[in-house]
Amino acid sequence: MRVVLCPVPEHPDAVGTVDREILTYAGRDAYAGGRPIAQEEIGEALAQAVEQAATALWGSDYLGSLSRVSGLNRRSVVGDRITRNGVPDWLLRILAYAAGHPSPRALGYLMLAAAEVLDADAEQARAELGALARQGLEDALALVARARDMKRLPAGTR
Repeated sequence: MRVVLCPVPEHPDAVGTVDREILTYAGRDAYAGGRPIAQEEIGEALAQAVEQAATALWGSDYLGSLSRVSGLNRRSVVGDRITRNGVPDWLLRILAYAAGHPSPRALGYLMLAAAEVLDADAEQARAELGALARQGLEDALALVARARDMKRLPAGTR
């Protein structure tokens, strides 16, 4: 069995595919092409799909990042736990969307930055957090551009 977490534009409630059939979830209950699939049947393939999507976002050491962004306990997002228990449908939807992004690694790091902003300034209004995040992104872009502009190559190289 092969599970791929990805956007399925013609099925907005889908989290991806399972053996080329539309994969949907209601809570932790899986459905392939509308028919229910037991966790015991899909668990290992689901764990592999979560790992693949999370690796696209944060690299092979994704567990801390996935836990931080989702707010779930780190143990809850470990492969063997996913195999046994699955994960919430909302997390599958987030992973499917993010892994399908044109630049998933960049989006993954932006998601971590958003988690940091939300955690650090939990008391601020959403609009204030948006302004803070936008300014932070502008600052980060300017600092990286400056670093690249200031870089000096060794003599004789181009």
